[in-house]
Amino acid sequence: MNIQQFQYVLAVVEHKHFETAAESCFVTQSTLSTMINRLEEEIGIKIFNRKTKPVSITKEGELLIDRLRIINKEIDALNNVVQELKGEMTGELKIGIIPTVAPDLLPLFLSQFASRFPKVTVVVQEMTTPDIQKSLKNRTLDIGILAIPLIEPELEELPLYLEPFMVYDCSKAKRRVNISINQLDYSKLWLLEEGHCLTTQVQNICDISNKKEQKGINIEFKAASLGSLLRFTQSNKGTTILPYLSSQELSEKEQKNLIPFSTPVPVRSIGLVTHKHFVKKKLLIELEKTIKEVVNPLLPKLKDSQEINPV
Repeated sequence: MNIQQFQYVLAVVEHKHFETAAESCFVTQSTLSTMINRLEEEIGIKIFNRKTKPVSITKEGELLIDRLRIINKEIDALNNVVQELKGEMTGELKIGIIPTVAPDLLPLFLSQFASRFPKVTVVVQEMTTPDIQKSLKNRTLDIGILAIPLIEPELEELPLYLEPFMVYDCSKAKRRVNISINQLDYSKLWLLEEGHCLTTQVQNICDISNKKEQKGINIEFKAASLGSLLRFTQSNKGTTILPYLSSQELSEKEQKNLIPFSTPVPVRSIGLVTHKHFVKKKLLIELEKTIKEVVNPLLPKLKDSQEINPV
């Protein structure tokens, strides 16, 4: 068995079609099929069921493919180490970022970071926290940008910045200079749908599980994005909670509805997360540096630990 055979197998797994997989590997279909057949004969296990359309993977093949992905990642890691030793950076960097961070953070740093490494293709995808964790563990993702801590033994975290939360209040209540967590009107509070880490963070802020109150309308709205949540909150004269950077993207008129929290100010910690065996250290260090340079000047200064409440 050899590395080339492993790559052919993984290509078929990705494309679920022998001809398309062969094209992606720049070989003929007969060459790819022959090499995979030889591997199956050598190990005495059928990896693919060729009678199904699209081609499917056998139960035994599933176990082997998991191991082949790890081997392929280790080969990539070796190549990256060699590149760094030579002072060369090429290839691909895959970044996953949570949707409640992406719209505000990516425009601030992505172009600047990518321009520093013109031979590296930076692939960025919005993903939920669980999907980022899963992809980092199976090594199909290089770096995650999300709220920490995760407390995962396989993953390493690198803090970037603390982002305060703001109250966005469209209700007819008397305007406040600031507001405490206990002063929130939970009967008018709207959140993102379950599955967004921001929902969990806000629930931690408010301990909503013990403070739910009946809303004044017979509507249950499950917003999938902050944009939808804002429009719904406005139209129903409600209240929601936004990360600071998101709140700064609002129009001048909308910003009049913002109310800062009184101390202790609830904040979320945003960080970079990688697998513990991640080797593209130079890219990671530069990514950290670039983000901190552009974000920290935009955030309000938090004086000390007594004034913040991490969630």
